[in-house]
Amino acid sequence: MNKSEHDIQNEIRVAIGAEQSATLFRANVGEAWTGNKVVCCDNMITLSCARPFSTGLPIGFPDLFGFRTVEVTPEMVGKKLAVFAFLEVKKPGGRTSRAQEKMLAFLRAAGAVGGVARSPDEAIKLLRHL
Repeated sequence: MNKSEHDIQNEIRVAIGAEQSATLFRANVGEAWTGNKVVCCDNMITLSCARPFSTGLPIGFPDLFGFRTVEVTPEMVGKKLAVFAFLEVKKPGGRTSRAQEKMLAFLRAAGAVGGVARSPDEAIKLLRHL
């Protein structure tokens, strides 16, 4: 059975939740239409002054994002801090776009943990690496 990226993403979210290795959220992105006035009639919606809008996340933003709590060493007063975590979910053999590669490199350079995951096990390993 060929699983969709959405199916794999759901499996990863369940596995990460069970492991409690991170707190992740799904990044819903897309475009829609809005307008000044919405008229609904007979299952039809009409917008006046219609204009497109996007959800606001940058191009290439990962599918799942959140944080992983880490305990700082005793030299750093033993406080906990949240490290940004991210996962770009792909089907086996799936490839990242140029924009996704740039975003993943940017996040890694900033100290975030994560990467491209094709399975729950791979996702857990990526989030454990610090």
